Amino acid sequence: MKVHQKLTIIGGILLAVTYLIYNYHQTVHPGIGFNYAYVTGISMMIVFIASFILFGIERLKESKSKK
Repeated sequence: MKVHQKLTIIGGILLAVTYLIYNYHQTVHPGIGFNYAYVTGISMMIVFIASFILFGIERLKESKSKK
């Protein structure tokens, strides 16, 4: 399995965790304190962006090698 595929899976897991944390915070502590879903949400965005960049670099190298 390639690195960008692993990062995409990790990003999906972080997406689910972000949703669960956000949902829990809104039902148990609405409007009170820091919502830790922001931490996992930002981490998820970083992982998805890294995966996209690595995928793009890989495709760019493949297209150059075909020429």
